[in-house]
Amino acid sequence: MANDLMNKNDDFMDMGSMMSNLMNNFFGPRDELWANDRRNSAMRSDLTENDKEYRLQVELPGLDKKDIKVDYDQSNGILTVSGTLNSSAEEKDKENNVIRSERRYGNYSRSYHIPSVDQDKISAKYENGILSLELPKSSESINHHI
Repeated sequence: MANDLMNKNDDFMDMGSMMSNLMNNFFGPRDELWANDRRNSAMRSDLTENDKEYRLQVELPGLDKKDIKVDYDQSNGILTVSGTLNSSAEEKDKENNVIRSERRYGNYSRSYHIPSVDQDKISAKYENGILSLELPKSSESINHHI
């Protein structure tokens, strides 16, 4: 019974979400990565771990390699991936009149707690909108057993 009471509003949307969905659907398909809807996670990522390293893959479509920044703070084990998007698309007719112009701008950042990384051996690759990071564990974390 408690579950029925707690979930009684799951089938309803709040007014903000309803208006957001209406506006986004009215103007055509949207790029969900850069949407303001909090339910869709920006910078989707996969983090895996084995005995020797962590591997992180982050979706960053539309960004140039030069607009991506990766920082690792060894003191607290926080890895921060950030990017700046500066994109525009313009469609013109035969007379060079602009029919449609869309621009997307923004700064995006996401942090991950990844302790005991050998920051001197971190490697990164950006290909097809996916940032791939290899984060080797420091010797302290590999040999530390209790």
